[in-house]
Amino acid sequence: MKIFVSSGEASGDHLAASLVMALKDRVPLLDSWGMGGRESGKCGMRAEWGSEELQLMGIGEVLSSIPRLLRLKEELCSRVCWEKPEAVVVVDSPDFHIPLLRQLRQSGYGGKIVYLAPPQVWAWRSRRTAFLRATCDLCLPLFDFEHDFLAARGVRSAWGGHPFVDEFPAPEERGEPGSRGRRVALLPGSRASEILRLLPVLKETAGILKDKGFDPVFSIAPGLNSRERERLGEALSGFGTDAGEGRSLMANSCCVIGASGTASVEAMMMDLFMIVLYRVSLSSELAFRFFVKTPYISIPNHLAGCRLYPELVQGEARTSGIMEHFDGYWADEGKRKTFHECLKIARSRMGKPGAADFWARCILDLLGRT
Repeated sequence: MKIFVSSGEASGDHLAASLVMALKDRVPLLDSWGMGGRESGKCGMRAEWGSEELQLMGIGEVLSSIPRLLRLKEELCSRVCWEKPEAVVVVDSPDFHIPLLRQLRQSGYGGKIVYLAPPQVWAWRSRRTAFLRATCDLCLPLFDFEHDFLAARGVRSAWGGHPFVDEFPAPEERGEPGSRGRRVALLPGSRASEILRLLPVLKETAGILKDKGFDPVFSIAPGLNSRERERLGEALSGFGTDAGEGRSLMANSCCVIGASGTASVEAMMMDLFMIVLYRVSLSSELAFRFFVKTPYISIPNHLAGCRLYPELVQGEARTSGIMEHFDGYWADEGKRKTFHECLKIARSRMGKPGAADFWARCILDLLGRT
């Protein structure tokens, strides 16, 4: 059995690796190949293209990379049509994967197409729903509200839970936040443009946290290329850094401050307070304000139905705002207890254990291999 898998971003690579391992448990002779990162490679997938190709943020950065991305799309499409895998599985990164899937169908690829972590059509660009309905044989969203949105609009969708349910122990075993030491995890992001925008305010925040007796430690994302990791390390000279997985740093912290994304869901699973920061280019900000139809940026707030995690967007992402929310969290024990009770409710919507095995079974059912 041969499948093509494509992921961009570290979070997408993690999901792809989880799926490939679950498929291999059921199909030991699975031949999986495509575009991936470190985790995909470790689980035995032939990552012939690196997922760092898609580590872009903001409309301006995407536009400047269009010629390179077009060449990459042509190359992947040609290989898939030549190899004729039984299925194509793409993970997240819709601005690249939607054009790729469209070209695959136009080029005559007749195998099954599966979209793992499909685009957030519930939040913006809902017209993509028609594309998913017409092009994809199956969508595997990560959250219940995504599945409900897709299924109600005729998209073939399946959901059983999020893989984090398996990956994170019950946070109740970790004790109260005040018992977790004084370390604060600072996450400047996993993309160069994101780091450029967030690092100055996080460094200023780190200085204030030190004065208050906390231990701020910066995460240097493993997904960064060696040049960016070296550059970030030099910029953080004099500050504590951690070059391992961000979730490991977070697990040994009392709270988190940093870039919007998967980290907010990880923080939720660890029962940690997080201040979410979001800074993008002017063009991306305009697109966000005009087209995004949801009041929240971070997934935990969607799950909770309220603004549990403070979200500081663009000009609001300043040290003064960060420290206002940080001090507010620690100042009121009653409010802090209520916050963690609400966070527990949000976690309860993450579904059942065994998400990766569920995805594997769905794909094998789709291929008639059960």
